[in-house]
Amino acid sequence: MIFKRLLAASLCLVITCQPCFGWSEGGHHLIAKMAFDLLPLNQQAELRQVLVGHPRFANDFRAPRNIVAETDIQDWKIGRAGYWPDVARSQPEYDRPTWHYQLGSTLTVGQAVMVPESPGPLPAGASLGTQELHLAQAVELCRKALRDKSRPEDRAVALCWLLHLVADAHQPCHAGSLYYAGVFPEGDRGANGIPTMQGRNLHAMWDNLLGPHFDLADSRRRTAGIQGDATTWNEARQTAGEATGLDPLQWLKESNDYGRSHVYTVDVLNAVEAAKRSGTDVVAPIDLPEEYLKSAGELARKRAAFAAWRLALILQQDLEAAH
Repeated sequence: MIFKRLLAASLCLVITCQPCFGWSEGGHHLIAKMAFDLLPLNQQAELRQVLVGHPRFANDFRAPRNIVAETDIQDWKIGRAGYWPDVARSQPEYDRPTWHYQLGSTLTVGQAVMVPESPGPLPAGASLGTQELHLAQAVELCRKALRDKSRPEDRAVALCWLLHLVADAHQPCHAGSLYYAGVFPEGDRGANGIPTMQGRNLHAMWDNLLGPHFDLADSRRRTAGIQGDATTWNEARQTAGEATGLDPLQWLKESNDYGRSHVYTVDVLNAVEAAKRSGTDVVAPIDLPEEYLKSAGELARKRAAFAAWRLALILQQDLEAAH
């Protein structure tokens, strides 16, 4: 096919910008709680105490009325911490839109596209109030803040962001966009620009794969399924302990690779090509095939396992290094 030859000839790595969400509420609760459960009890207690210092603790960490057991309430608060940066989108003082994604690699098809530059290392003097950071930079910043016991409020805010960002980095749509001449010359914003029959758009569909909303029974079921896959769970544990296991750029590289193999499949690219041929520059909603959805679900569970183990080791290191 002409399109396949065009794609093969035009495929390359690019840098992109994409305002978007990460995993939905259910996914962030799930990953934060799995990581928390991997920590020794003394560090669990320390993290709970760190969280109490959050400047929005009284307002944003009230458990839902249907969660009544004290242990479930405490567990919900840990999950809430992982989701809190999305709650903070309505709070200008704490909202950091660009922190949620990385300027990273994706696919480019054709010419006449506009690709932003890489964000580079963490700028000197950056703080939790710095807006113009991206995911890998923000992870480094929050790790530094979590190690500093002299600023309890900053430490609590940094903890929430760290729980959130490690999870976001493992969502494939956070590592790049599709640049397609004539349709997405400035990128599809991490698949937000591609509508689907299974949800608002392709990015939102991926966000919801670990649960759109928090539900205690659903979270327990999903956790059991992820941890019950011994092969993947052990691979995640082993990978976290490798030399590059805690490098956010490594997580994002993996997500980028999965973005090319699992997000922007031939079915998706054919739909974008159809929009270009029609001359409307508007992609029609895609009815994703069952095989796509099954593969995406399996990958989401794998990425959750990897995120949980990496996050647990980061928290363990930073609590031990706190001064």
